[in-house]
Amino acid sequence: MEFRVDRFYRINRRVLIWAAIIALLYILRDFFALIFITFLVVSFTLPAIEYFQRNSRLPRPLIIVVLYLFILAGLSGLIYYITPRLTAEATGAAAELTAIQSRILGIKDDLKHKYPSLAPILDEYIERDQLQGYLDLARQKAGPVLATSAKFVFKAVTTILLALLFSFLIVVDLTRLTDEVRRLRASRLRDFYEETAKPVVRFASVLARAFRAQAMIAVANALLTMLGLIILGLPKVALLTIIVFFFSFIPVLGVFISTIPAVLVAINYSGDEKALAVIVLVTIIHIIEAYGLNPIIYGRQLKLNPVLVLIILFVGHHFFGIWGMILGVPVSYYFLFYVFNVPKPDGGYHLPDTDSGQSTQRVDKDQNTPIC
Repeated sequence: MEFRVDRFYRINRRVLIWAAIIALLYILRDFFALIFITFLVVSFTLPAIEYFQRNSRLPRPLIIVVLYLFILAGLSGLIYYITPRLTAEATGAAAELTAIQSRILGIKDDLKHKYPSLAPILDEYIERDQLQGYLDLARQKAGPVLATSAKFVFKAVTTILLALLFSFLIVVDLTRLTDEVRRLRASRLRDFYEETAKPVVRFASVLARAFRAQAMIAVANALLTMLGLIILGLPKVALLTIIVFFFSFIPVLGVFISTIPAVLVAINYSGDEKALAVIVLVTIIHIIEAYGLNPIIYGRQLKLNPVLVLIILFVGHHFFGIWGMILGVPVSYYFLFYVFNVPKPDGGYHLPDTDSGQSTQRVDKDQNTPIC
């Protein structure tokens, strides 16, 4: 049989289109941080713009300009006031690693004296050479970061400013951009548009909802942690609060990772009793998050089993590093409930898109009728 390109394309159209999309993402991998931050800024600013437009008589361009000026003012204040303090606290924390080692060994000796039965376990898992190895590794990791912190801060600020510029242009000209994208349907890229438009828009919606909800939870966690650390009288509050804020975007595992620096600081400055108080504080905040914030902010969306979340995080980190930990849960949620149509715990599931262009609906598993 004679090989024909048009026939091969018709048979493998879907595979070829998505292979081209994946190849394009791979080519743009160096710009992924800029693209991702731009997407986040747009996803956060659009609801605010629409809210003020509905509830005020101000013109949309004025709302957009005022909002972005407010964002720039907040970013400038953060850079001017917070960055020097964070740098000083991070440098001080790196210099105190030896003191932390001595504190941990002192707590170990106290526990062995009070509870002799724990001595074999403590000797096995907490050894001076082992702690020294951990400290050397920490210095190897922290040293280059602190040495190049100015370069990293400059690069991060530049990326954020570019993202703000691109997002501003997108938001200002959103209607015309949307119309131009829709015109692809009448071009030679029709197949690409028809195949990817709905999944990309739906995935962007899931990702935006996930990060808007997680950002609100991260802010609440950071504020509660800052208040608790101030009450406990611990130093380096700014550094520890920023760590909690950023690691709050990593579900489940982020709580444990962000607790370790606070416990080490407490051990170094106030001993094991204050470290235990920090653990109790984090536990209380985590209970508030799990049983108060998550049901209110998330509702029943983006809820996965914690064991499955940990598996996703470990696999994502292994293959994609920090991006795998940040995006692993929303991406997995999308594939589970939108691509593979796995039934949700509340009994609903998502219908796949039909050729008639109907939007995806959640369906009750018993009556097989839309419920929202």
